[in-house]
Amino acid sequence: MVSTGESDVVVSRPVVVRAPNRVTTEELMEDLRARHAGHPRLEVWLRMLRRTGVVDRPWAYSLAETVARTGVQDRSQAGYTAARDMAEKAAGAALERSGLSGRDVDVLVTSHTTSWTVPGLDVDLVERLGLRPDVTRIGLATAACAGGGQGLVHATRALRGRSGGRALVVAAEQLSTLYNPAAEPLSMQSVLYGGLFGDSAAAAVVSLVPAGPQDDEGLVVDDVWEFVLPGSAGAYWGVIHEGGFSFDSGPDAPRAPGRVLPHLTEWVGGRPVGWAAVHPGGPGIISGTLGGLGLDEEVAGEHARASLSGGNLGGAALLDVLSRTMTDAPVGPGVAVAYGPGFTAAALYLRGNARNRT
Repeated sequence: MVSTGESDVVVSRPVVVRAPNRVTTEELMEDLRARHAGHPRLEVWLRMLRRTGVVDRPWAYSLAETVARTGVQDRSQAGYTAARDMAEKAAGAALERSGLSGRDVDVLVTSHTTSWTVPGLDVDLVERLGLRPDVTRIGLATAACAGGGQGLVHATRALRGRSGGRALVVAAEQLSTLYNPAAEPLSMQSVLYGGLFGDSAAAAVVSLVPAGPQDDEGLVVDDVWEFVLPGSAGAYWGVIHEGGFSFDSGPDAPRAPGRVLPHLTEWVGGRPVGWAAVHPGGPGIISGTLGGLGLDEEVAGEHARASLSGGNLGGAALLDVLSRTMTDAPVGPGVAVAYGPGFTAAALYLRGNARNRT
């Protein structure tokens, strides 16, 4: 159902903060060769890593520091600290860009998966950003790569139950902790997932108030969607072991995105789609989703591919693609879609930009 006028939910352009260290794919390949010389499958897996499209990725710590950290406690504490600090920086910048203070936030939605911490990111950000003690908090602790998309969906739904207000969506992950080549037997998954991801945080303001000058770059949310693919718990999952953390996948993983597409297109229905911000999980996910939406993969996938070349940012990834897309001030309807494990999806049907409501 299309929203109109004063009841419009508007998403501001997300702010993305990347970790300070850049680790190239070549550096990871050299490190793996040095550690696993003579492994019969290593070169095959390294070629697969190169084909992911990732050239380099932002890490909170250097390659040497990352490998030196072992065990759940060490990796979890370091990972949370890095993610929290990036989240605070991204969220503060998003509020400043929208001309707001922490006291203006009515709903806080956070997504953070890559370490176990209680209290979590939502509680820490209330104090660090100066949010009101009675702010509504929605903490997503298992959304992982779908976190940014699900955060926008939950923010939209939370605001539509009010007469107005502002929500702050923050996703932060320290995914370099998945690179831990000495902690477990080398496998295709440990090579691919250890090298695919980067560390970052992203934040966006979502508003249900009459648009002001600060919302000129915003997108109007007309509809939202969430989906859990039946029988997909064995597609992708996280693992905690004595050495730290890892990510794994099963035989159904390559087929999962394609199985979701009919449900995504059914939700879109006959509504026009002129552009899309697609979760950059990999080249196949980008091209498959765009093809399913009837868009030119080369043109419509530019921002997703650019984001992926700098590392898959997990829960912040969709927000990064959306930020890049909004630099072009898209006009007319489009779709933003994120994917996550086992296999889940979250999407928004948007109109750009907020100044040109139709």
